Amino acid sequence: MKPRSITLELPDGSSPTIEVPSGRDDSSLADLLEAKGYRLNTRCGGRGLCRGCQVTCQSKGHSESFRSCQTQLHALPAGPLRLVIPRTSWHDQTLHGVSFFEIHLPDSIPRRQSKALALALDIGTTTLAGALWDLSTGQCLAHTALANPQRPYGDNVLSRISYSVEHPDGCAKLQKALVDQGLKPLIETLARQAKIPAASIETATVAGNPVMLHTLLACRLEGLSTYPFRPVFLDARTLPAAEIGLEAGFTLELLPSLGPFVGADIVAGALAAGMLNEAGPSLLIDFGTNGEILLHHAGRFHATATAAGPAFEGGRLSCGASASGRVISSLSHCPSSWTYRLCDGSGGDPSGISGSAYIDFLAQALDSGLVNTFGRFDRNHPDVSTHLVDGETEHIVRFSPEIWISEPDVAEILQAKAAIGAGVQVLLELAGLDAADLKTIFVAGGFGYHLDPRHAMRVGLLPEVTQERIEIIGNAALGGASLALQADFSAAIQALRSQCQVVELNQIPSFSDHYMDALTLEPLE
Repeated sequence: MKPRSITLELPDGSSPTIEVPSGRDDSSLADLLEAKGYRLNTRCGGRGLCRGCQVTCQSKGHSESFRSCQTQLHALPAGPLRLVIPRTSWHDQTLHGVSFFEIHLPDSIPRRQSKALALALDIGTTTLAGALWDLSTGQCLAHTALANPQRPYGDNVLSRISYSVEHPDGCAKLQKALVDQGLKPLIETLARQAKIPAASIETATVAGNPVMLHTLLACRLEGLSTYPFRPVFLDARTLPAAEIGLEAGFTLELLPSLGPFVGADIVAGALAAGMLNEAGPSLLIDFGTNGEILLHHAGRFHATATAAGPAFEGGRLSCGASASGRVISSLSHCPSSWTYRLCDGSGGDPSGISGSAYIDFLAQALDSGLVNTFGRFDRNHPDVSTHLVDGETEHIVRFSPEIWISEPDVAEILQAKAAIGAGVQVLLELAGLDAADLKTIFVAGGFGYHLDPRHAMRVGLLPEVTQERIEIIGNAALGGASLALQADFSAAIQALRSQCQVVELNQIPSFSDHYMDALTLEPLE
């Protein structure tokens, strides 16, 4: 039998043709496409748990959508095929995320006397971000962000732990993807923007959650796969960059973590927010795939991590996308229509919807009666239509021919919202506080950067406080890593670690009740 041919319809409008070897082949269509240079968004690690690699196959007048990671090559129809790959299934390695941050070096902390060029790195589950500094002047020469290239192995820390445990070479693959496809191009981009040779960088400070820092060093993740969790390390580490495969002469200094899933990113975030220098009560929420929360009150800290998943960053949503370019950053509801703003401020059709825009939608749809408090659409509302996905009918609200929000999308957002809301409620409960007692709520992360606090409070994502108490601080992990380059915060960080109670939410009986309560579009009490 002659090899079958597949014509691909890619999001950029091109239509390349690839050949499928004849004979029985148990490998998946997603594997074949990756081998041919067309990687899809296999964000669940290729386990068939998401729609990230969904494609539409057209053959002999028949059209069918399926998950390519679960479709074996021998099961494809005979003869020439046409495969339509939607934009939401394309593995996009363009620049994403937020590298903007605000920092202030306290007067009580003396600045390091150094003339070095130094690098701050935030290794997030979804996004990598970096900032290049001239320490002699305290000037940030460049900052940028890109998607974490580990996403094909899973879009959250639990998926990547599973991948590492289930594959003998899992740790090596995670590290290689992070270094070769992530850190190397990130550093090259920063050096090019700053117009300096990358070889002139002398030191780097690194923040990230424990799973990401473990993958950076290719440490085994079995200890983080089951309770009681036993990470290989939580303390600060210093090592040559060459030790992890970076062709560079600088030294990497990893900031310490607080607990198995409460990492150096929240430590850095506390530095950037100035939480270590004020009495509080204050709350830091770093909205990410591994949502981390830190509460400061009366000289004590409570910290936790909650599995919010990738929804806030557009993951597992029909048209979700990281905030960038032609992605919708905000939505507004007029009396008879929806309008949107794109991240780059341009006109034209959007390519996706950011997590913050989903919150805009929910708050305004709730006010207009389009959705009820359980996230269900009013079937009779003029904005609601239907759409066929995997042979099932979904109710949607459409914003352009290719962009919509569905009821399953709302359910995904509600689960992420409930995880954060329940985590906040548990920490307040343990500290004996009410939301009204909070002096400041710091909102960090790429999702938080575009968030409208009014809408977030309306749907119960943030505690209800006066709006002036909410501070949007951008990429706080990158900001804190940048501060750590410029001054010695080791004593303050050690004090934080000694004064912090790390809370395992699965060990708190009230967590499940708070979670169930937060699954509705009701304000946090």
